[in-house]
Amino acid sequence: MYASHPFAFNLFILAPVAILYVSLPSVAAARQRTAQAVLKRRDRKIRVSANDFNSTSTPSHSAASLLNNDYNASISVTEQFSTDSTYHETVANVVSCYDSSSPYSSTTTMEQAQTLACSTSTSSSSISSMSLEAYLPKKSFLTTYRAGMMIITCVAILAVDFRIFPRRFAKVETWGTSLMDLGVGSFVFSMGVVSARGPLKEMFLKQQPELWISLKRSIGQTTSVLILGLLRLLLVKAVDYHEHISEYGVHWNFFMTLGFLPPFVTLFNFLSNYTSPATLSLCVGAGYQTLLTCTPLTRFILTAPRTGIVSMNKEGIFSFIGYLSIFLAGQTTGFYTLPSTPRYIPYVSRFLGNGSSSGPLAASRKAMLTYLFVAGMGHVTLFLICTKGLNMPVSRRLANLPYVLWVTSTNIMYILMYLLVEVIFYPSCDLTPESKYDAVPWGLEAVNENGLAVFLLANLLTGAVNLSLNTLDVKNVQALTLLVLYAALLAVGAGFMKHKGWRVRV
Repeated sequence: MYASHPFAFNLFILAPVAILYVSLPSVAAARQRTAQAVLKRRDRKIRVSANDFNSTSTPSHSAASLLNNDYNASISVTEQFSTDSTYHETVANVVSCYDSSSPYSSTTTMEQAQTLACSTSTSSSSISSMSLEAYLPKKSFLTTYRAGMMIITCVAILAVDFRIFPRRFAKVETWGTSLMDLGVGSFVFSMGVVSARGPLKEMFLKQQPELWISLKRSIGQTTSVLILGLLRLLLVKAVDYHEHISEYGVHWNFFMTLGFLPPFVTLFNFLSNYTSPATLSLCVGAGYQTLLTCTPLTRFILTAPRTGIVSMNKEGIFSFIGYLSIFLAGQTTGFYTLPSTPRYIPYVSRFLGNGSSSGPLAASRKAMLTYLFVAGMGHVTLFLICTKGLNMPVSRRLANLPYVLWVTSTNIMYILMYLLVEVIFYPSCDLTPESKYDAVPWGLEAVNENGLAVFLLANLLTGAVNLSLNTLDVKNVQALTLLVLYAALLAVGAGFMKHKGWRVRV
């Protein structure tokens, strides 16, 4: 409705937000009181934990001093207990469980946790899980980014069938860019971001399995998603549902692209032990672009007759390489944004220094902001070199290098903006597990927790609507009504699953 009036649309959205923000100062005060209460509870937890480990020794300083924002002050306090090495390591590990800004949440955290497990009778599994939760907390800005992207994607896949949806937002045939071209790449990128949790967890616990074990596990994930792809293929063919063959091919669909990703990603994760994940992503994209440019592959994909199984699904088969590059770029972003400390960004850590007056938590955020800005601008520069300097057009159908760089740079800059909003308006939302989700609306959290299930529901509802009526004949008012009802059903479905505690995993 407002596609031709974006400034008016944003003004209508921002005006009530500004009024509410100015007229409700008590909200900020209440948030500050909540943060203070959370810090007090955390202080009490650390006192109790420390006393449990050493009931005969009472520290002369409050555990709250270990939570002081001044990193140097924390070090000076902990050094007073250096005469008792066991107690020193115990307190360090307890603090790191609750405080991601502890100086002991660096590269030696796991070694100290192992020492703790050997020297105390406390359950090592609980200490390990708490340390892991502190190291890999859920990030509110990533939750909001992924949920917002999922909502836009789900609305667009039905809205595109109505005349109310501007044609320039629909997927292009071969060359060019559009909103929905960006959406399909962003879906893969966001999956890559969250997939980084698995490798990070394995590295943190030092439990990296053998390559063949990881491949076996990934094949199980592949089978589940491929079954969904086959079911979609059978349903589409059974009801003679309209589809664009030039998008993925005769039999291929987006679920098959998602299904074949895990084994290849596992192989590249193994290679990332020897080189940077970002380098692997760019090498895959650049290598594929070299094939498109220096061989007849582009002509084959665009013009070859569909005579065999490969030529019938040529778009889906070969564009998979580009989507693999996008997924790896998303996973690289996850490596730098998911952990609570900047340990995987050594050059940023050295540049910022761990002794800043803002404390290591602020240093971690600065590291993320620095990385996102540098990575985003770097991909923008490469995109401009490809499109303006080398005259390479963007093609979602081919998933060529310009498309990979366009999707990656856009999503990195989106995440950067979400993080900036969090830093400005919710500066303490990631301080503790109790307060980390103050910045996330309940509805967006519900969509994020079951993103794939919501996407499946959206596909089923889209098919039902298209089979029930001729969407191109529906007037704008009726189309808007149907889209609102459709979005409401998706919201209710996501909220119901969250209320019941259901987590659909494939």
